[in-house]
Amino acid sequence: MNKFARFLLLTAICVIAISYSPMPVFGADPGDSVATCAITVSVLSIIEWEGAAFPAIDIDAESADAPIAAHADDPCGHSDFTLWTNCDVELSANIADNAARLTDGTDTLVTKYRILTDGDGDPCTGADSTAVSASDSDIFTLYSSFLFAPLAITHVPTDGSVEVTLWVQATNEADEVSDSGSYTATQTITAAWVDDD
Repeated sequence: MNKFARFLLLTAICVIAISYSPMPVFGADPGDSVATCAITVSVLSIIEWEGAAFPAIDIDAESADAPIAAHADDPCGHSDFTLWTNCDVELSANIADNAARLTDGTDTLVTKYRILTDGDGDPCTGADSTAVSASDSDIFTLYSSFLFAPLAITHVPTDGSVEVTLWVQATNEADEVSDSGSYTATQTITAAWVDDD
């Protein structure tokens, strides 16, 4: 074989050897690599109303007995508000002053309140029957003694909210009627920590 033929044969073998690769040397999939990450976060005790104030109660718009047009009329209104909590709390009302009493600035109406929760402490966060009885929270009570004994709310794990419904009732005194006019009041409900689960 002459030199040129050997050169061609050697070149062909080199080209074949260089271009042949049963497995790519670069760009091969080496398989997945898995890593885990431990994550921690703490949750403190939370007592928080869903906003700054209950939605306003407009008894005139809500009750068929309003506006008060007769001595015996006793219209009621209510407002629902969510309390977010992951601990046991108690609800109390401001009875230290007359802010919760309906007044037109000179005259007043007999003002009574009651409060209800959507849970009963088992299986949902709320006030159980013992707590309701102890506070008389389900009975219309004169503003000056409303929740004098606070209403205990029992937190149930995994249920971090309770719907609180505040009711108000307005009536005339037993032996007279109040002056005509527009009457207003502001009730304040405080949720205070009692215990963590």
